[in-house]
Amino acid sequence: MAKKENEIEIGVAEVVDHMRVTGSFDGALREVVERKITAEAAKKQGIKISTRELQRAADALRFSSGLNTAKATEAWLRSKGVLLETLENHLETSLLVSKFKDDLEKKIDKAKYLGSQEVKDTVRQLIYRDWLKTQLK
Repeated sequence: MAKKENEIEIGVAEVVDHMRVTGSFDGALREVVERKITAEAAKKQGIKISTRELQRAADALRFSSGLNTAKATEAWLRSKGVLLETLENHLETSLLVSKFKDDLEKKIDKAKYLGSQEVKDTVRQLIYRDWLKTQLK
């Protein structure tokens, strides 16, 4: 591919190096590892994602991104440098993680968590934010 005037090429290694230097790589890597571990655990428990669920997730992503046509979606994927298969894998993993969390929630004693100071502080902050929104209208 011929390079146009004033265009630069950036390789994946350069992005990774930048993320490492700035400290953003660790968080991204941790998230990817956590998603992968969770998706594998979900599969081992027999959790599956149907084609219909995957299609609904893809439709929701397209809608939230303002992608109303196949052509717009293809252009968006190209602009992100993402293959359709990569996007489908990402959506499937997200769905597996979500279903796994739902399954964990059903099995766990919620009282243990609802009584924690961290949860109380979070709820307190959410209540305050909701109140503040009404005051700023």
